[in-house]
Amino acid sequence: MDEQLTTADLVDLRHLVDAYADAVDRLDEKAFASLFTPDGVLRVQADGAAVESQWSGPELAGSFEPLRPYHRTFHHVGGATFGPSPEGAQGRVHCLAHHYQRTANGPVDLVMMIRYHDRYTRTGDAWRIAERRVAIEWTELHPAHPSRRRAG
Repeated sequence: MDEQLTTADLVDLRHLVDAYADAVDRLDEKAFASLFTPDGVLRVQADGAAVESQWSGPELAGSFEPLRPYHRTFHHVGGATFGPSPEGAQGRVHCLAHHYQRTANGPVDLVMMIRYHDRYTRTGDAWRIAERRVAIEWTELHPAHPSRRRAG
């Protein structure tokens, strides 16, 4: 491809990365897998480091296993930049991911500052993730305070 992305492409790519965060937070494996190409790859790997974990194709659902100990997650997609590439498009996406867990010492929030390095391919009329490298830049662990809902 390697041609300029249209405004519609940019909107569609942003929708794709937002849909990824939503599918992860809902633990919706079917919606999650639909965002990738059939041979799509998801890899956890810091810049210049060895691959920590990798899933591809039908194995993508296995990427949810590390999330199962958490009561809930909250992925906030921040800045994202997209550009053309020979295969379609590429992107760099910032994400602040909260992982709420109930522990014997009280609830905690594991916060991950993540940078996604992506390659996208257009399949038919939709963009899909061909490859996503998850680079966890740093983490923080905080006590968490669950919301208190009022009756009435």
